[in-house]
Amino acid sequence: MENIKKRSFAGRTAAAIIIKEPNLILLVKRLTIPFLGYWALPGGRQEPGEKIEQTIIREVKEETGFEVKIIKKIGEYREKGIKDNVKYDYSPACFLTEIIGGDIEISGNEISSIKFFSLATIPENLAFEHLQMIKDYIKSL
Repeated sequence: MENIKKRSFAGRTAAAIIIKEPNLILLVKRLTIPFLGYWALPGGRQEPGEKIEQTIIREVKEETGFEVKIIKKIGEYREKGIKDNVKYDYSPACFLTEIIGGDIEISGNEISSIKFFSLATIPENLAFEHLQMIKDYIKSL
């Protein structure tokens, strides 16, 4: 598990909107800073030398067990501030993806739960800018 004493988060990240049917979206409940206890889109930090598209495919597989294919980029975002005593400044890219293989497999140190939600029942405790990413996806329909 990530060190709970860590109180900052920064860098380039990627998030995936994984759809199952037009109105079901996959969310993961986080065990890691800065999203501890929040529902979020699957994704994570870009590794050195990795293209952001490679990041999202790798992170989704690591966190959920699913293999995905990128359909399109939803947008680029910037999140900066302090929430739950964690200072954050990061730049996520969001991609619309579809599942092409794999089975749900919860990452033991990052994720406590994985669930599909209808767009009408997105949980209130959603991580930071992820609600805006989902709204941008809905606008693109």
